[in-house]
Amino acid sequence: MRLADLMGALVDDRDGQEAGHVSDVRLREHPAPDGDPTGTLLKVEGLVVATRARGRLIAYDHRPVDGPWPLARLARRAARDARWVPWSAVAGHEPPDRLGEPGTVRLTVPGAELDLLTDAHDAWNFTK
Repeated sequence: MRLADLMGALVDDRDGQEAGHVSDVRLREHPAPDGDPTGTLLKVEGLVVATRARGRLIAYDHRPVDGPWPLARLARRAARDARWVPWSAVAGHEPPDRLGEPGTVRLTVPGAELDLLTDAHDAWNFTK
């Protein structure tokens, strides 16, 4: 699977209810398994799910924005309903029936159990 296959995919929770669509795929950098200090390995950390039909978060979901205040307010508003899906909660991906349509990501949890993206920002530690 390619990352492009996930972007825009519809997200269905464990009960088959639509939770939104994939707005972003988060990767975490890890040291290379062979110990090469210059090498790194990228692993999928999780998905950002936008709940609105036009919920493109225009990159404001990447990290909390502190200022200037108009930009910070816009960023909070754009991401207020977005959800965080850890990769461990992804059951699988089904490709679309026709080229150009979004695929479907299936979750192992109910949509009501997904954390708000703004709450997940507080828990992330990008230095691990």
